Amino acid sequence: DNSFSFRQNELATKGQPVPRGMSAEQYEKFKASPFMQKVLLQEERTESLTSERDKLRKSRDPSFSPTAADFTAPKSFDYDKQVNYYRVLGIDEYASLDEVKKAYKKLSLVYHPDKSAGLTPEEQEEHASIFIELKNAYQTLCDQATRRQYDRDRDNFIAGAEVNGYKKRADKVPFDAAAVLKKLQEMQKPPGKTVIVELPCKIEKFFYGGQKMYTKSRRVIRDSYEYYDDKRFRIDLPRGAGDRWECTMKGGDMNWDTQPDMMKFVLTTKPHAALEREGSDLRLKQDVRLRPDAHLQPYLRFDVHTVGGRTLLCWGRNPFYSQPGAAKAQLNVSILGEGIGAAGKLHFSARCDAERSRSAAAGVMILVTTTYTKLQFSCAVPANATVGDLHQSIREVLQWPEDVAVLIGAPASGSRFEPLGDATAKLGALRAVILDPPARLYSLQRTRTPWRRRRLRRHSALL
Repeated sequence: DNSFSFRQNELATKGQPVPRGMSAEQYEKFKASPFMQKVLLQEERTESLTSERDKLRKSRDPSFSPTAADFTAPKSFDYDKQVNYYRVLGIDEYASLDEVKKAYKKLSLVYHPDKSAGLTPEEQEEHASIFIELKNAYQTLCDQATRRQYDRDRDNFIAGAEVNGYKKRADKVPFDAAAVLKKLQEMQKPPGKTVIVELPCKIEKFFYGGQKMYTKSRRVIRDSYEYYDDKRFRIDLPRGAGDRWECTMKGGDMNWDTQPDMMKFVLTTKPHAALEREGSDLRLKQDVRLRPDAHLQPYLRFDVHTVGGRTLLCWGRNPFYSQPGAAKAQLNVSILGEGIGAAGKLHFSARCDAERSRSAAAGVMILVTTTYTKLQFSCAVPANATVGDLHQSIREVLQWPEDVAVLIGAPASGSRFEPLGDATAKLGALRAVILDPPARLYSLQRTRTPWRRRRLRRHSALL
């Protein structure tokens, strides 16, 4: 019914309550238990650590006068006992009140919000969070009662770890002032020297962009010790970078009397087999040879090999068509965007090969045999042709890019051959050569367009 109360239900289900508290006999037994023995040992060890701390602080700071009322006084700040506020300010645990104030003032001149003008938003946010930690540490350590309670709580942690045999939990260190002060001291040294390192790079890195790695054995100074260690630098070269592009980085040799050296990398362009660099423009070293009957065709089509992995297909109305003297004409071409960067141009000249065709018809045929598959084909060259002319004829037959080296040699005994290295040497009575295809050709073939890849695959299969 409505008069049935919660108290009546408790009495009906649980009976009369047992009086709380322990008897004297039970209390003595509880005090003698292993748990209480460890608690008492921990309290004794905490008192011992606190007493030792007070003595050391008294020797450093004569104005320090500890009292028992410090442990019952209200806290000036609700501290986190797992944070090492001494390390936050960069002082030791027995520092005097004046040392606490000096450390806080010195760090505040660096991380105070009023001193963060001109920094990025991320840096301002980082300085603001560091200043909050500095302020928390100062509020904890500048008040004697709060500091003693903070020290006692941390001593209790240490005593508990010693008595119970477990490892003390690591302190939270959101900010290490000692490292910052060391860095400030390092910054007060005069600047070190700037070491200039020139790094030649392929022209493809300037065209496409890429990375250049550099390893240096540098001097390292740590804790008054000097040793040498390898430092690896990665320079990110942007697409379209100018010649002698510069990049300054930290990480040079450390010095005793000055700041560490700075590394200034100057990236230059390596010589290319088929191209010359003129600022942001590229120019083909050799003219593009058109078909012997190119001046008789209404439309013109030819391929231009530029940087590694890039082939341009040029097609359009033939300016040589039905023009007088077109058999000896030369077409000068400039293509915007095919140089270094968007504003760079590719310059080259294309000329009809009618005169060469007539001279080749009155010339000789050279039998070319590959080294591995023994494929044979013939190339037409003038009667007084040089080794360089034969190189160019082989490139035309196999449709190789200009920057692919052609290694040929005169047949010798067995399967050996004597290399023909001088491009200006005359072929003379030589009518058969051995061709050693370079391995780089196959890596270039994988980057061609599909229709181009099919044609190159056919040649590579024959080789």
